[in-house]
Amino acid sequence: MRWRIVAAVALLLVATNIAVGAVTVVAYNSYLVGRLDSELATATQRSNDRPQGESPGSPPTGTSTSAPTPGSPAEGSASQPDPDNAFIGAPGQAANTVIAIFNDGTTVLAGYTDAQGAQHSLTTAQERTLRHVRATAAPVTVSLGSLGSYRAQAATADDDDVIITALPLGDLHASIMRLLVVIGSVTLAGLLIAVWAGAMLVRRSLRPLEHVAAVASGVTTLDLERGDTDIQARVAAADLRANREVGQVGTALNQLLGHVARALTVRRDAEAGMRAFVADASHELRTPIATVRAYAELTTRTQNPDDVHRNVTRIGTEAIRMGNLVEELLLLARLDAAAIADTAPAVHGPVDLTAIVVEMTMDARATALDHRWTLQVDPEPITVPGDDAELRRVVTNLLTNARTHTPADTAIVVSLQRVRDDVRFVVTNDGPAIPAETLPILFDRFTRGEASRSREYGTSGLGLAIVRAVIEAHGGTIRVVSDTARTAFTVTLPAGR
Repeated sequence: MRWRIVAAVALLLVATNIAVGAVTVVAYNSYLVGRLDSELATATQRSNDRPQGESPGSPPTGTSTSAPTPGSPAEGSASQPDPDNAFIGAPGQAANTVIAIFNDGTTVLAGYTDAQGAQHSLTTAQERTLRHVRATAAPVTVSLGSLGSYRAQAATADDDDVIITALPLGDLHASIMRLLVVIGSVTLAGLLIAVWAGAMLVRRSLRPLEHVAAVASGVTTLDLERGDTDIQARVAAADLRANREVGQVGTALNQLLGHVARALTVRRDAEAGMRAFVADASHELRTPIATVRAYAELTTRTQNPDDVHRNVTRIGTEAIRMGNLVEELLLLARLDAAAIADTAPAVHGPVDLTAIVVEMTMDARATALDHRWTLQVDPEPITVPGDDAELRRVVTNLLTNARTHTPADTAIVVSLQRVRDDVRFVVTNDGPAIPAETLPILFDRFTRGEASRSREYGTSGLGLAIVRAVIEAHGGTIRVVSDTARTAFTVTLPAGR
């Protein structure tokens, strides 16, 4: 790209110089031709102002002449060409000025005087060329063979002679050639300087871009497939300030690297969570499966109907436990798939949340008579858009969590209120506080609070994870605060229209 930019600049410079040079040459040539035409007009006027009655072949006025001899041309007749005639090369005429006089198509005189003062006659071809010049006001350019190009102008004298004066264009052409040489030399020198300066400037300008490329190349050496998320490479601030274009590219690359690093971190955490999830799920399923196998073997070894009945009952209990765990796992998988696809949950219609809260609270109070239950709901029924079964599971899980993980005589307050455009469902208890180290992971899967807690309550550790997943799928939020005085789970859902 560097050399393409330099080449483009060089071509632009050459094109500009050619255009300027062409305009300059044309203008200078027009100026020189105009000045030469002015000199030609002066020379033509000088030739036409020769004394009347003076023959081109006679000596200058004031000199004596002899009578005409027999056989000589009669007075007033056309004179014969005479290269030695003083009219050619007269004072005031420039060297190599061509003078030709024609009378009725016959050459009277035609010649020129060179720079050394020697007079020369014109050839027949040169005379023929000049004979075609018409007596017009505008000079014309003619080619006189070996003499080169001339600017010629014809004028008619009072004696009907046609006097043609021609000035050479050789000096003019030489001046134009010198100008072309100067323009070409300047163009070549300017091109070399421009290429060198352009290459240095482009190299300096692209150096920050090379640093950006080096940063991008350095990232490719990282082993991202193996979870290397430590992407520290960034475009330096000095390179970002180098120029606007490099700054835009560098800023975009830094943002991209930041997004990649965060995505890799999320993937690493997700993979770690998935491995832990699979391990916990396997562990949860291993216990009921082992129990079922053990009681099945015991059943095959006894013929006592009471023992068989007890074993079958135990097997059924563990089967139900496994079924519930599988259903919870499938629900979480479905909610995760919807979250990854960023699709809205299927809304089956308005759900009477007041009826669900009242019903589930009554059931929980009947199940846990050793707790003190308080229900606070608005007088008007509150409905929200969503899935009835999933929202019912949210209320059930929160109430079950409150009564399961608190001791007897714990006060549990269940409230449901509409606050502006939101619905707020809160479950509060005054039982023991949740450990501070557990709060950040409380809604993670297979979290049971204290690590040493036994499974005496028969919980799977998926209840709160399901609550969060369902609430988020319905566009709501859930948060928990816990201290020595109270623990409160607050669910916020968008209200129905």
